[in-house]
Amino acid sequence: MHYAVHEDIANKLIAAYHGEEPLANYLKKYFAANKKHGSKDRKNISALCYAHFRNTVTQFPLVDKISDQIDSEKFVRSHQTQPLLFIRIRPFQKEKVIQKLQTANIEFKEVSENAFAFVNTTSLQNVLELNKEVVIQDLNSQALAELLLLVPTSMEQPIQVWDACAASGGKTILMFDTMSNIRMHLSDVRESILFNADKRLKEAGIRPASVQEIDLTQAFDIKKPFDFVFADVPCSGSGTWGRTPEQLAYFTEAQLNKYTKLQAQILQNIIPTVKLNGHLLFATCSVYKEENENNIDALLATGKFKVVKQHYFKGYEKQADTLFGALLEKIAE
Repeated sequence: MHYAVHEDIANKLIAAYHGEEPLANYLKKYFAANKKHGSKDRKNISALCYAHFRNTVTQFPLVDKISDQIDSEKFVRSHQTQPLLFIRIRPFQKEKVIQKLQTANIEFKEVSENAFAFVNTTSLQNVLELNKEVVIQDLNSQALAELLLLVPTSMEQPIQVWDACAASGGKTILMFDTMSNIRMHLSDVRESILFNADKRLKEAGIRPASVQEIDLTQAFDIKKPFDFVFADVPCSGSGTWGRTPEQLAYFTEAQLNKYTKLQAQILQNIIPTVKLNGHLLFATCSVYKEENENNIDALLATGKFKVVKQHYFKGYEKQADTLFGALLEKIAE
């Protein structure tokens, strides 16, 4: 197929797309129904669709609601460039990983001790053992380790850790690799996601103490509180829209309000699960103040927590995502 044909197909796909589902899912369904497209066709058509949203949407949604900790101008401008693909190298795997990448002639840039960056379209699954040797993980998801290292642990007795919104398990693996002597429990509201997370943890050689399907928006019982709870809560994802630029055209204030209500409900239900003097790590991949600082202010207003460290991990000058993380200590029941 020639470029003009790819362009014509991409334009038709864009015209029929109205943001009801992620663009990646929409394209996947189209290609599944149209087997005539080879891998090169799929790659080119997808790139044209993503470029449309990256280059034609000039206004970032709800820009006035972005945290004043973010340089809005630089952040908004960064969406014209596709973010890089990042891997985190797991403990004791670095030499092997470098050797494999060099043998396969794959270009990479070492951006920190255990983080490598690649062009976004780089395929690694046939070169590296994903989850066992490396984890595909954005640079600033990896950077949350800075907050994990502030959580007290003891070699005498394992601390009880709950990954409350485990999703695909990438941050669960990060906790295992970063923290000492932990007993891990994980949950998510979606059974299929938990199945995939459990499979991924097996590949990583990790056996969690428990895996449970829990709806955090509903009241639930626990046997005893945890030493550390990691709540990477559902959010707008506005810090990651460089990867999903269709959101620039379709995200609304009503959606933001929906997320902030959901987060408030989840946090309300999580408060009793953190033991006295235990820790809570609240995280989002959002740049909106309502999803970040406002949630922390609400937790502090209960009189039950104090902030250990609160930080925006800014990716807009690194071709990476922007995340928010706040580590809190529970000081009263």
